Amino acid sequence: MDYVICIPSYKRAKVCNEKTLKMLRENKIDSKKIYVYVANQEDYNLYETMDKTQYNKLVIGKRGLVPQRQFIMNQWPVNKHIVFFDDDVESVDLSLSKFKQLDEFIKHAFKECVTHKSYIWGVYAVFNPFFRKGRKDMSTELNYIVGAFYGIINRPKLKSIKLTLTENGQKEDVERTLKYFIEDGIVLRFNKVGFITKYYGKEGGLGQFEERLKPMKEASEKLKAKYGEYGNIKVRGNGMTEFVLKKIPAHTKPIKTEPIKTKRIKTETNKTRKR
Repeated sequence: MDYVICIPSYKRAKVCNEKTLKMLRENKIDSKKIYVYVANQEDYNLYETMDKTQYNKLVIGKRGLVPQRQFIMNQWPVNKHIVFFDDDVESVDLSLSKFKQLDEFIKHAFKECVTHKSYIWGVYAVFNPFFRKGRKDMSTELNYIVGAFYGIINRPKLKSIKLTLTENGQKEDVERTLKYFIEDGIVLRFNKVGFITKYYGKEGGLGQFEERLKPMKEASEKLKAKYGEYGNIKVRGNGMTEFVLKKIPAHTKPIKTEPIKTKRIKTETNKTRKR
Protein backbone atom coordinates (compact mmCIF):
# COMPACT_ATOMS: atom_id res chain seq x y z
CA MET A 1 0.00 0.00 0.00
CA ASP A 2 1.40 3.35 -1.04
CA TYR A 3 1.59 6.18 1.48
CA VAL A 4 3.11 9.61 2.10
CA ILE A 5 4.87 10.89 5.21
CA CYS A 6 4.00 14.41 6.35
CA ILE A 7 6.04 16.28 8.95
CA PRO A 8 4.60 19.51 10.41
CA SER A 9 7.44 21.65 11.76
CA TYR A 10 7.79 25.14 13.19
CA LYS A 11 11.08 27.01 13.63
CA ARG A 12 13.07 23.78 14.07
CA ALA A 13 14.85 23.19 10.79
CA LYS A 14 17.97 21.80 12.47
CA VAL A 15 15.94 19.51 14.73
CA CYS A 16 13.85 18.24 11.81
CA ASN A 17 16.95 17.58 9.72
CA GLU A 18 18.91 15.84 12.47
CA LYS A 19 16.04 13.88 14.05
CA THR A 20 13.05 12.78 11.98
CA LEU A 21 14.56 13.12 8.51
CA LYS A 22 17.71 11.36 9.62
CA MET A 23 15.66 8.60 11.26
CA LEU A 24 13.62 8.06 8.09
CA ARG A 25 16.77 7.90 5.99
CA GLU A 26 18.32 5.35 8.35
CA ASN A 27 15.13 3.30 8.02
CA LYS A 28 15.50 3.39 4.24
CA ILE A 29 12.22 5.24 3.64
CA ASP A 30 12.08 6.57 0.08
CA SER A 31 12.62 10.35 0.24
CA LYS A 32 9.99 10.77 -2.50
CA LYS A 33 7.36 9.88 0.10
CA ILE A 34 8.41 12.63 2.54
CA TYR A 35 6.91 16.13 2.76
CA VAL A 36 7.84 18.80 5.31
CA TYR A 37 5.23 21.46 6.11
CA VAL A 38 6.19 24.89 7.52
CA ALA A 39 4.18 27.90 8.65
CA ASN A 40 5.27 30.75 6.38
CA GLN A 41 7.81 32.09 3.89
CA GLU A 42 10.24 33.04 6.65
CA ASP A 43 10.29 29.47 7.89
CA TYR A 44 10.49 28.18 4.33
CA ASN A 45 13.72 30.14 3.78
CA LEU A 46 15.13 28.76 7.02
CA TYR A 47 14.19 25.15 6.22
CA GLU A 48 15.79 25.29 2.78
CA THR A 49 19.09 24.82 4.60
CA MET A 50 18.08 21.21 5.34
CA ASP A 51 19.54 18.34 3.35
CA LYS A 52 17.32 18.27 0.26
CA THR A 53 18.17 14.64 -0.46
CA GLN A 54 16.21 13.60 2.66
CA TYR A 55 12.76 14.76 1.55
CA ASN A 56 10.64 15.32 -1.55
CA LYS A 57 9.10 18.72 -1.02
CA LEU A 58 8.98 21.64 1.42
CA VAL A 59 5.47 23.12 1.63
CA ILE A 60 4.15 26.35 3.15
CA GLY A 61 0.97 25.53 5.03
CA LYS A 62 -0.56 27.08 8.15
CA ARG A 63 0.74 28.23 11.51
CA GLY A 64 -0.45 26.13 14.44
CA LEU A 65 -0.43 22.37 14.73
CA VAL A 66 -4.18 21.79 14.35
CA PRO A 67 -4.60 24.11 11.30
CA GLN A 68 -1.43 22.65 9.78
CA ARG A 69 -2.66 19.07 10.06
CA GLN A 70 -5.98 20.05 8.50
CA PHE A 71 -4.12 21.88 5.71
CA ILE A 72 -2.11 18.73 5.05
CA MET A 73 -5.24 16.58 4.86
CA ASN A 74 -6.84 19.08 2.48
CA GLN A 75 -3.78 18.82 0.23
CA TRP A 76 -4.26 15.11 -0.35
CA PRO A 77 -7.18 13.23 -1.95
CA VAL A 78 -9.81 11.18 -0.16
CA ASN A 79 -8.52 7.76 1.00
CA LYS A 80 -4.86 8.76 0.65
CA HIS A 81 -2.73 6.96 3.22
CA ILE A 82 -0.95 9.63 5.29
CA VAL A 83 1.63 9.04 8.02
CA PHE A 84 2.24 11.94 10.42
CA PHE A 85 5.54 12.33 12.25
CA ASP A 86 6.61 15.04 14.65
CA ASP A 87 9.85 16.72 13.58
CA ASP A 88 11.92 15.37 16.48
CA VAL A 89 11.45 11.59 16.38
CA GLU A 90 14.89 10.07 16.97
CA SER A 91 14.07 6.43 16.38
CA VAL A 92 11.27 3.88 15.94
CA ASP A 93 11.66 0.64 17.90
CA LEU A 94 10.34 -2.45 16.12
CA SER A 95 12.39 -4.92 18.17
CA LEU A 96 9.39 -6.30 20.11
CA SER A 97 7.26 -6.66 16.99
CA LYS A 98 7.42 -9.07 14.07
CA PHE A 99 8.60 -6.33 11.71
CA LYS A 100 12.16 -5.72 10.62
CA GLN A 101 11.65 -2.57 8.58
CA LEU A 102 9.64 0.61 9.16
CA ASP A 103 8.22 0.56 5.63
CA GLU A 104 6.95 -2.98 6.21
CA PHE A 105 5.27 -1.96 9.46
CA ILE A 106 3.56 1.10 7.96
CA LYS A 107 2.15 -0.90 5.05
CA HIS A 108 0.91 -3.57 7.47
CA ALA A 109 -0.74 -0.92 9.68
CA PHE A 110 -2.73 0.47 6.75
CA LYS A 111 -3.65 -3.04 5.61
CA GLU A 112 -5.08 -3.74 9.08
CA CYS A 113 -7.01 -0.48 8.92
CA VAL A 114 -8.69 -1.60 5.71
CA THR A 115 -9.42 -5.04 7.15
CA HIS A 116 -10.93 -3.71 10.38
CA LYS A 117 -12.58 -0.62 8.83
CA SER A 118 -10.49 1.75 10.92
CA TYR A 119 -9.34 5.08 9.52
CA ILE A 120 -6.55 5.69 12.02
CA TRP A 121 -3.68 3.72 13.53
CA GLY A 122 -1.06 4.57 16.11
CA VAL A 123 1.72 3.13 18.25
CA TYR A 124 2.45 2.95 21.96
CA ALA A 125 3.06 6.41 23.39
CA VAL A 126 5.84 5.40 25.82
CA PHE A 127 9.16 4.09 24.54
CA ASN A 128 10.03 1.97 27.60
CA PRO A 129 10.03 -1.66 26.33
CA PHE A 130 8.94 -2.88 29.78
CA PHE A 131 5.50 -1.33 29.28
CA ARG A 132 5.15 -2.68 25.73
CA LYS A 133 6.45 -6.19 26.17
CA GLY A 134 3.42 -7.78 27.83
CA ARG A 135 0.75 -6.10 25.70
CA LYS A 136 -1.08 -7.63 22.78
CA ASP A 137 0.27 -6.76 19.36
CA MET A 138 -2.74 -4.76 18.23
CA SER A 139 -5.72 -3.31 20.07
CA THR A 140 -9.03 -2.09 18.64
CA GLU A 141 -10.68 -0.53 21.71
CA LEU A 142 -10.57 3.15 22.66
CA ASN A 143 -6.85 3.69 23.21
CA TYR A 144 -4.88 6.93 23.05
CA ILE A 145 -3.33 7.51 19.60
CA VAL A 146 -0.33 9.75 20.22
CA GLY A 147 0.16 12.57 17.71
CA ALA A 148 3.92 12.19 17.32
CA PHE A 149 3.60 9.14 15.03
CA TYR A 150 0.33 7.89 13.54
CA GLY A 151 -1.37 7.16 10.22
CA ILE A 152 -4.77 7.96 8.72
CA ILE A 153 -6.82 7.05 5.69
CA ASN A 154 -7.69 10.55 4.57
CA ARG A 155 -11.20 12.02 4.84
CA PRO A 156 -10.49 15.76 4.57
CA LYS A 157 -14.10 16.92 4.22
CA LEU A 158 -15.63 14.84 7.01
CA LYS A 159 -16.80 17.43 9.56
CA SER A 160 -17.35 14.94 12.37
CA ILE A 161 -13.61 14.28 12.74
CA LYS A 162 -12.42 17.90 12.53
CA LEU A 163 -10.92 19.18 15.77
CA THR A 164 -12.81 21.99 17.47
CA LEU A 165 -11.81 21.97 21.15
CA THR A 166 -8.02 21.83 21.00
CA GLU A 167 -7.15 24.59 18.55
CA ASN A 168 -3.95 25.56 20.42
CA GLY A 169 -2.60 22.05 19.91
CA GLN A 170 -2.76 20.89 23.53
CA LYS A 171 -4.44 17.46 23.74
CA GLU A 172 -5.20 17.60 20.02
CA ASP A 173 -4.27 13.94 19.70
CA VAL A 174 -6.72 13.00 22.47
CA GLU A 175 -9.55 14.84 20.72
CA ARG A 176 -8.60 13.20 17.41
CA THR A 177 -8.63 9.75 19.02
CA LEU A 178 -12.10 10.39 20.43
CA LYS A 179 -13.54 11.75 17.20
CA TYR A 180 -12.28 8.84 15.11
CA PHE A 181 -13.54 6.33 17.67
CA ILE A 182 -16.96 7.94 17.87
CA GLU A 183 -17.22 8.12 14.06
CA ASP A 184 -15.88 4.64 13.24
CA GLY A 185 -16.29 2.66 16.46
CA ILE A 186 -12.63 1.62 16.34
CA VAL A 187 -9.03 2.86 16.45
CA LEU A 188 -6.02 0.61 15.91
CA ARG A 189 -2.94 0.76 18.12
CA PHE A 190 0.18 -1.34 17.68
CA ASN A 191 1.39 -1.77 21.23
CA LYS A 192 4.71 -3.48 20.52
CA VAL A 193 6.00 -0.53 18.50
CA GLY A 194 7.54 2.43 20.30
CA PHE A 195 9.57 5.50 19.44
CA ILE A 196 11.89 8.05 21.01
CA THR A 197 11.05 11.74 20.97
CA LYS A 198 11.31 14.75 23.27
CA TYR A 199 7.77 15.92 24.00
CA TYR A 200 8.75 19.26 25.51
CA GLY A 201 11.47 21.00 23.53
CA LYS A 202 13.17 24.34 24.10
CA GLU A 203 12.07 25.95 20.85
CA GLY A 204 9.26 25.79 18.30
CA GLY A 205 6.63 23.10 18.61
CA LEU A 206 3.99 23.72 21.28
CA GLY A 207 6.33 25.37 23.78
CA GLN A 208 8.26 24.32 26.88
CA PHE A 209 6.81 22.24 29.70
CA GLU A 210 5.98 25.07 32.11
CA GLU A 211 4.30 27.08 29.36
CA ARG A 212 2.02 24.19 28.52
CA LEU A 213 0.66 23.37 31.99
CA LYS A 214 -2.19 25.89 31.92
CA PRO A 215 -3.26 25.14 28.31
CA MET A 216 -3.11 21.40 29.12
CA LYS A 217 -5.48 21.92 32.05
CA GLU A 218 -7.87 24.03 29.98
CA ALA A 219 -7.90 21.53 27.10
CA SER A 220 -8.48 18.60 29.47
CA GLU A 221 -11.40 20.39 31.08
CA LYS A 222 -12.97 21.06 27.67
CA LEU A 223 -12.61 17.41 26.75
CA LYS A 224 -14.17 16.34 30.05
CA ALA A 225 -17.10 18.72 29.55
CA LYS A 226 -17.91 17.32 26.10
CA TYR A 227 -16.67 13.72 26.29
CA GLY A 228 -17.10 12.91 29.99
CA GLU A 229 -18.47 9.43 29.27
CA TYR A 230 -15.24 8.53 27.46
CA GLY A 231 -12.67 9.46 30.09
CA ASN A 232 -11.63 11.26 33.27
CA ILE A 233 -9.25 14.04 34.27
CA LYS A 234 -6.06 13.04 36.05
CA VAL A 235 -3.40 15.38 37.47
CA ARG A 236 0.05 13.82 37.53
CA GLY A 237 2.74 14.44 40.16
CA ASN A 238 4.62 16.81 37.84
CA GLY A 239 1.56 19.04 37.46
CA MET A 240 0.43 17.78 34.07
CA THR A 241 -3.33 17.50 33.58
CA GLU A 242 -4.44 14.58 31.43
CA PHE A 243 -7.75 13.39 30.03
CA VAL A 244 -7.36 9.66 30.45
CA LEU A 245 -9.51 7.58 28.11
CA LYS A 246 -11.67 4.69 29.25
CA LYS A 247 -11.05 1.30 27.64
CA ILE A 248 -14.29 1.11 25.67
CA PRO A 249 -14.51 -1.93 23.33
CA ALA A 250 -14.62 -1.39 19.59
CA HIS A 251 -18.07 -1.46 18.06
CA THR A 252 -18.24 -1.89 14.31
CA LYS A 253 -21.00 -0.96 11.86
CA PRO A 254 -22.79 -4.36 11.77
CA ILE A 255 -23.93 -3.83 15.38
CA LYS A 256 -26.11 -0.96 14.15
CA THR A 257 -28.35 -3.38 12.22
CA GLU A 258 -29.78 -4.85 15.42
CA PRO A 259 -32.50 -2.18 15.93
CA ILE A 260 -33.87 -2.94 12.44
CA LYS A 261 -34.20 -6.62 13.33
CA THR A 262 -35.97 -5.76 16.57
CA LYS A 263 -38.49 -3.53 14.77
CA ARG A 264 -39.33 -6.33 12.30
CA ILE A 265 -40.05 -8.72 15.17
CA LYS A 266 -42.42 -6.19 16.76
CA THR A 267 -44.30 -5.78 13.47
CA GLU A 268 -44.80 -9.52 13.15
CA THR A 269 -46.07 -9.67 16.72
CA ASN A 270 -48.61 -6.95 16.02
CA LYS A 271 -49.95 -8.83 13.01
CA THR A 272 -50.36 -11.94 15.12
CA ARG A 273 -52.35 -10.02 17.69
CA LYS A 274 -54.79 -8.74 15.02
CA ARG A 275 -55.52 -12.27 14.00
